[in-house]
Amino acid sequence: MGINLIKMILRCVELLITVLLTAIIGNVIATNVNALAINTAAVNFIMFVAVVSWLVSITGILSFFASILANPMILLPLDAAAILFTMIGGIVVSAKLRMVDCGDINEKKLPNDWIAWGSHSDEKRCRELQAGAVFTWFLFLTYAASFFFSFRDAREHVGGSFRSASRPSMSQIGV
Repeated sequence: MGINLIKMILRCVELLITVLLTAIIGNVIATNVNALAINTAAVNFIMFVAVVSWLVSITGILSFFASILANPMILLPLDAAAILFTMIGGIVVSAKLRMVDCGDINEKKLPNDWIAWGSHSDEKRCRELQAGAVFTWFLFLTYAASFFFSFRDAREHVGGSFRSASRPSMSQIGV
């Protein structure tokens, strides 16, 4: 019961972070004004990551209520895809955003294709992208934890535990 509670809490936290990420990145897209195509593509990829995260987190939560979805062979590839996409998204946004102080943006030190250019309020867009990057990394961590539990369940489901292979069964013990 304790492990299932932890898995359920993880799935709910994933859904909460996904809601926040969708809202933040949706606002970045909504306030977009003449941003460069490369920056729009990076922001759109984060929204794609949010959509994938919606699918994976809802499927993970539904697996507690529908036994057909509780198969670790369904959840394991979904968690792996979520890990891959959130890691790529976190790297892309973090690399394009750079280490900046959004309250003190110096236009001369930043390139013309910086991801936070393209809004009426560059400071607001910068802060939203920073928050989006942080939530993407938090989402990555929660999916890594869910992947661990899915992998553990898959090993138990298939019977591939190393510990159980080294122990003798009762029929092998001579009395």
